[in-house]
Amino acid sequence: MLGFLKKKKKKVQDEDGSVDTKAASQSAKGEDAGKPPEPPGKKKKKRSFKKLIFILLILAALGGSGFFVYTSYFASPPEGTRVYTPVPLAHVDLPQEMLAFTFAHFPGLYDAMVAYNREVDLFDGEIRRIEAVAAQYPEQKKIADTQKKVWEKGKTALVKSFEKLEKPVKETYVLYQVNNTRGQEQISARGKDLTDAAQEALTKAQEQTATLKERAPKPPEGMVQGTIYKIKKIFL
Repeated sequence: MLGFLKKKKKKVQDEDGSVDTKAASQSAKGEDAGKPPEPPGKKKKKRSFKKLIFILLILAALGGSGFFVYTSYFASPPEGTRVYTPVPLAHVDLPQEMLAFTFAHFPGLYDAMVAYNREVDLFDGEIRRIEAVAAQYPEQKKIADTQKKVWEKGKTALVKSFEKLEKPVKETYVLYQVNNTRGQEQISARGKDLTDAAQEALTKAQEQTATLKERAPKPPEGMVQGTIYKIKKIFL
C-alpha cells in the first residue's frame, strides 16, 4: 500500500514538472561522458605545479625559522635595549635567579662574568695543551711544567678574584628580596666597586691570554657564514 502511494506521488511530481533527481544525475553523467578525456601531459603539469608549491612552502618555513633563530640568539638587540637570555656560565657559582639579578642591577659586573667564564676556558685549554706536549716528550717535562705553572698561576688569580665577588652579590640579592629599599641602597653603594674589581682582574687575565686569541681561528665574515660558524661553536 505504501509503495503504491510513493509511486503515485512520484508520478504526480513528474507531471507537475518537478526535477527527477535520478534522471538529472544520469543526464549529467551522459554529458561528462561526451567530453574528451584530459591529456596525460596536463595531469603531469598539475602534479608538478602542486609539488613546486609544496617545496616553496617548505623553503619559506625554513627561511622563517632560520631568521627567527638568528634574530633571537645571534643578532644584536636594538641599541639601548638589554634582554636577559640565560647562558651557561660553568665557572660562576651563582644560581640562575642571581645571574638574572646581576644582569638587571649590576650589568657591568654581569658582562665581566661572561668574559671571565671564557677566560677560564682559555686557561684550561692551554694547560691541557701543555700537558699533552709534556706527555709526548717526557724527557723535556721540566720545560712544560714550568710553563704550566705560569698558566695555573694566572688562572688561580683570576678565579679567586671572581669568587670574592660572588659573596656580595648573594648578600645583595637576599637583602633585595627581604627589604627592597635597603637592597636598592646596597646596589647603588656596591655596584661600581664590584664592577671595577671584576674588570681589573679580567684585564690582567686577558693580557696573558691575548696570544691564545691571536692563534684562534677567526669567524668568517657575512651574516650567513657567521651564523653557521656560531652554531658549530655551540653544538660541536
